[in-house]
Amino acid sequence: MENYSLKIMDYHHWANQKWFEHLKKLPEGILTQKITSVFPSLMDTLVHMLKTDFIWLLTISGKEYEETIGMLNEFNEKLKGMSLTKLEKQFDAITGKYVTFLNGIEDPQQTITIAHPKFGEAKAPLQDLIGHVVNHGTYHRGNLTAMLRQMGEAGAPTDYIFYLYEEQALFAPKH
Repeated sequence: MENYSLKIMDYHHWANQKWFEHLKKLPEGILTQKITSVFPSLMDTLVHMLKTDFIWLLTISGKEYEETIGMLNEFNEKLKGMSLTKLEKQFDAITGKYVTFLNGIEDPQQTITIAHPKFGEAKAPLQDLIGHVVNHGTYHRGNLTAMLRQMGEAGAPTDYIFYLYEEQALFAPKH
């Protein structure tokens, strides 16, 4: 049986890659152009997405809140002023760590307990937490589209169905 967590993480990576491909084609300066929106710039949105993926990887890996925050602070320093190309490599690296982690899990339905000083303790199947990570990325890729439209540019089509079509085309028999 296919590990659904790996499947949707593959989609998440695919969608992020589609965005990086798209963003590289846009006019220079647009990534850091200030805009009145959900985030002050496209780059700020991307950094938020990456930091959230990083935080959840640490969380599902069993890191305590305080350790996660310490590691996040170090990661924040590393991200300051990072180019789009280097940011893309960071996204790829985090995805690789998710895949390694998920490949080492015997039961993707296992219950994970997370603890937060403000929200308390919660228990959820690992698969649901991976779903949250992917859903968070989808939400903010939508923000990127809205922000670009505000600036007179088009977004990148990354609906899950496009991923499925592309995936199936890659594995379709050649005639």
